[in-house]
Amino acid sequence: MRLKKKIRRIFTFILWGILVAGAGVLLGFADYEQNGTICKSVHFNLDYGESDVLITEADADSLVRSVAGQVKGKPLYQINTEKIERVLSTYPYVADARVYGTLGGEIFVHIYQREPVIRIITESNKSYYIGAKGVLLPFHPDYPVRIVVATGAIPDSIFNISERKSKRQYADMVRRSPLLSDLHKLSLFIYRDPFLKAQVDQIYVNHQGDYELVPKLGNHLILLGSTDELPDKFKRLMVFYRKGLNQIGWNKYNIINIKYKNQVVCSKR
Repeated sequence: MRLKKKIRRIFTFILWGILVAGAGVLLGFADYEQNGTICKSVHFNLDYGESDVLITEADADSLVRSVAGQVKGKPLYQINTEKIERVLSTYPYVADARVYGTLGGEIFVHIYQREPVIRIITESNKSYYIGAKGVLLPFHPDYPVRIVVATGAIPDSIFNISERKSKRQYADMVRRSPLLSDLHKLSLFIYRDPFLKAQVDQIYVNHQGDYELVPKLGNHLILLGSTDELPDKFKRLMVFYRKGLNQIGWNKYNIINIKYKNQVVCSKR
């Protein structure tokens, strides 16, 4: 019995050795095949989420070429996909990038774009975006995004823009600024609500620090006050829209004040 067990162990050991060696040969062959393969084509897949376009395939192709030159026609082993990913990820509008090659000689570039939720225009008419994740983004004049715009008492001094700052530092800039943090919180709430996203056109910051909303439908201003208790404030606004303005008309009042708890105070024209 002991001899049989010993023979069985030896046989199992030999079998595992053959399997491991075979796997190594196959991996080595696959690696050799891939390294010797010429890149035949590059495929771009850009995921914009719910946002408008801020980076095009031509932009992405230009970034890839800045790192790797003309990719098509090169052996795959000469194409540093990790370096391409790093460069793509430093582009301000890119949230994430994935680049890989196949044994068939194809390079796939997957890009996930950031989603701006608000455009901020300062007192001196400089523009910036804030993304859904709270990262400050540069304004792109060639690709304007259809989102809510914030204007009013927004000084340039709250921004400290530098080419050397990382995305994390830009996110920290938003979090550490009470005004930017409030604008991000408010715009994200509006962005995620289908009705508010379609109705609210502009956020105005007055000199008292209150937020006023300019709607697309109706000739009135919505005095929001602070960004505290947003669900309750907008719930009262929606009830007033349905049971009030739908009955008496959307242009009867010039100001709808929802800043005070449990109240909707209106001023007639």
